[in-house]
Order: sequence, then C-alpha cells, then structure tokens
Amino acid sequence: MESRKVLRYKAAIELNFVLKIMSSLSLSNPSQLIVRNMDCFELEHLLMIGLPGDQLVSQLLDEGLGRVTALTRDFSDYRRLKPLVGNHNDRFFLTFAPVLEEPLSSPVDGVLIFLQKSKPLMDFWLEMIRFHVAANVPIYLVGENDEGIKSWKKRLKQSFSDVKSVDNARHCVLLEACGAMNKGAVNKPDQFTEKGAFNTFTVQAMDKVLSISSLPGVFSHGRLDVGTEVLLETLNDLPSGNVLDFGCGAGVISAYISEQPEERHLTLVDCDAMALASSRKTMNDLGVENYQVLASDGLSEVTGQFDLIISNPPFHQGVKTHYEVTERFLSESHQKLKVGGELRIVANSFLKYPPIIEQTFGRCETLLSRNGFSIYRAFKKV
Repeated sequence: MESRKVLRYKAAIELNFVLKIMSSLSLSNPSQLIVRNMDCFELEHLLMIGLPGDQLVSQLLDEGLGRVTALTRDFSDYRRLKPLVGNHNDRFFLTFAPVLEEPLSSPVDGVLIFLQKSKPLMDFWLEMIRFHVAANVPIYLVGENDEGIKSWKKRLKQSFSDVKSVDNARHCVLLEACGAMNKGAVNKPDQFTEKGAFNTFTVQAMDKVLSISSLPGVFSHGRLDVGTEVLLETLNDLPSGNVLDFGCGAGVISAYISEQPEERHLTLVDCDAMALASSRKTMNDLGVENYQVLASDGLSEVTGQFDLIISNPPFHQGVKTHYEVTERFLSESHQKLKVGGELRIVANSFLKYPPIIEQTFGRCETLLSRNGFSIYRAFKKV
C-alpha cells in the first residue's frame, strides 16, 4: 500500500499535468504546435515576430527558455501581452512597432515567426531578421493551413539552404530554415527601418493629387480600394470640428478630408503598427498639421467626443464574428459622438448593416450604392 506522501506526490504530478493541458487549450492552434515541439526552443534567447496575444510566452519561459525579445504589429495582442512583461523578471521584452529598429541587447540563438497573410510583409520581416540575426541561427515559421503555410516551404528555399518540416498538427505546420544565403550587400547598413519599404500611390482630391504611403501588410497596400473610392465620392458635405478616422489604414480618408477648407482636427486610429506608420507618413508628407495618430484596440484608447466618425471598417473575420464586432463598434461610436454628431461608413452592400445601425442610432440613410459597396450615414439624436 502506497504511503500518503507518495499519493500526494502523484496527485501533484497529475494536477500539474492537468493544468498544463488546460493552459494549452487556451492557446491558439499555432501556439499549441509550438508547445508540442518545446524541445526546439530550449534556447538562451528567442526572437519572436508577430506573436499572438496568448500565454505561449509564459509557457516557454516557465519551461526553461532563457529570454524572449518579441515584436507585434497588432495592438490588441500587445495589450494582452504587456502584463506578462512584468511577470518574468526582465526575461521578456516586447515591442509594438513595424520593425525592430534598435540592435538586440544580446545575440539570439533562434527566431520564431508567426505567419502573416501578406507575403510582402513576410518578405520585409525576413529582411529585418537577416539584419539582426547571424546567418547560422535557425528560423522557425509557424502558421495555419488556411493562411498558406504549406507554400512557404518552397518560398523559404529561395533564401535558405536548408528548409524542413518539423511538425504538423492542429491544422498548422512548423517549418525550420537555416543556412541563410545572403544575397544583399556585404556590409550591413547601420540601421534597419521601414523607410525603404513604403509604397506610394495617388488619390485625386478635388483639383489636387494626393500621394499616399503604405507599408506591406496594410489593407489595400499600394492602391486605392474600391470601398474607400466609393466613400470619397460622398465627402463633399461633412461636419467641421473633431473627426475620428477609425481603421485609418494608409490614411486615405483623412488625407482627403484634410484638403477641404473647413477647420477640423483629425484623429486617425488603427490597431496595426504598419497602418499607423503609413498614416503618419502620409499626413506628414502632405503637410497636414492638425492631426494625431493613435494605436487602439477598437476604441479602447480613444478619448473625447467627436463631430464625425468615419470609417471603412476593418471587419473581415467571417459573418458571425463580423456582426458582433460591428455591433460593438457602433455602440462605442454612439458613445463617442457629440449630440448631433454623424457616423459615416462604407461596407459591402450584401452585409445587413442598416438594421444594425438602426438598433443603435434609430435611423440609417444610404447615401450611395455602387460597385458592390454602400455608404451609410446616421446621426446621434441624444
């Protein structure tokens, strides 16, 4: 018969195992695949790029990983991850930005990239990694099948001499690339920034041609999307005062409004660091002065009241989630508008937005429908 001490010890092991399983279930599918291959990440210093806002970092550090330097472009993930920074005694360093501009505090012995849907953005980040990391450091890439991870094994072979599949599970694949073949200049530049990655395109605003700048990964990178083009056709009758441009992207809408004679203060909001950098460059290059660019998870960081909230809403998560996010945005927008203030948005015409807008604002006008998009307007009555 086993002693109580042995039984307690076995119970503690079982409890610890159950807690680990429960913790893993709260992870994203790519993060679960990383945990499944934890032995690949028994490292002194791991560089993580595009990491999700879950508990993966905590699990890796608790399992013995020395330290993590991380970059995220998503402010919602940044908000979730930021509390973890203080929980790990200077072992977790987190940046919300388009790129790592400062040199790493110490050499890394592994890189983990979470696949982004934009191939130009992935190429840009791989160039950034080549700048910061020695050529012999293994680079791991993880992503879901429906994000196109399987095509990346062939793409990585264009830049690395050794590419292999480490594992696949949870509808995800983990790839490892090493033996980087440097195809660029022999001497690295003193700094790696986003400056060389901007793409520019033009937008006609009344009698002026506006130059718009965008970074890889920004919605409709390098071109004017159809929805925004239809929205611009309705911007000849806007209230003056404080304007909130929600989901500002490359800053097209605010740039167009800034050319109008009425006095306005523009607040450009987005959750994507790439979009914020793009909007800031667009507005600076156009010489706009009365504006601010703000990182926000929805309207989490937005303060004050507005005369106009205008948006090409960035809702692309599927119909059910789509409407839930839309309803929350409309409710928060109603709270942020002054009495008499206006909401104006563009959306795919097939989406059932008018009933949702009417639930919050009481009445919804359709200003224009063209090329599969509709422009909706509503006013805050009380």
